[in-house]
Amino acid sequence: MDWKNYSKEIKNLLGLKGSPIAVTYSMDPVAKSVKGKYRVCNALLQARDGKVIDLTVKNSACSGGTWHLGLAEREKGESESALKDFLVNGEKLFCSVAVFHRAMALGTTPPLGLADHVILSPMDKAELRPDIVVFVCNSQQACRLVTLDEYGTGIPPKIEMIGATCHQVISYPIVTGELNVSLMDYTSRKIKGYTENDLFVSIPYHRFLGVMQSIPYCTAGTAKFEVPESFRRIRGTAGLEDLLE
Repeated sequence: MDWKNYSKEIKNLLGLKGSPIAVTYSMDPVAKSVKGKYRVCNALLQARDGKVIDLTVKNSACSGGTWHLGLAEREKGESESALKDFLVNGEKLFCSVAVFHRAMALGTTPPLGLADHVILSPMDKAELRPDIVVFVCNSQQACRLVTLDEYGTGIPPKIEMIGATCHQVISYPIVTGELNVSLMDYTSRKIKGYTENDLFVSIPYHRFLGVMQSIPYCTAGTAKFEVPESFRRIRGTAGLEDLLE
């Protein structure tokens, strides 16, 4: 289980608080998940801090999160009307139902029917191979992760930063295979346990393998910053003194 070894290495490299989070879609439950109902945005914090949470249609405490994860169809009728009223007149995250519709229509659709269980685990406790690896981190840690990802490919990530936190952090990278950076939706940021400096980086596991391979060779990992002799000869080191310390 390589991901368990990777967990310790990347945590120590970045100085993370808590663990990277392994997110896995599964048709079957895992043996050691905790009981109780969870909202997705809270479950991410709980998994970072050590809990294994198996989200299903029965224990997902947020109907929007249930839909965004693909565990159930979006609610219709009176429930849908109440949700729109809440978003526009309660949370005040959209100025109208038309703007809310536009945000949903232009974003990536949820992975409906993919699996019955969405398992969030500290990566060093994950029983199953992660589909994506999620980091609750600060901007410097996020910069290092994005740099390590692009080191071996040169392919810029296609970021989707609108919509619910669970959509940005889980659904979008699951559906597209893209690395995503999320500032979260503003309501989620108010949940106890998040800090004003927290953001999310979500990396599909096939890309995360490249991140780990880049660590010894990239200065965002453990490689030493150097100025080649050819560059010194032509341009010197003016302005680079701090980087050479």
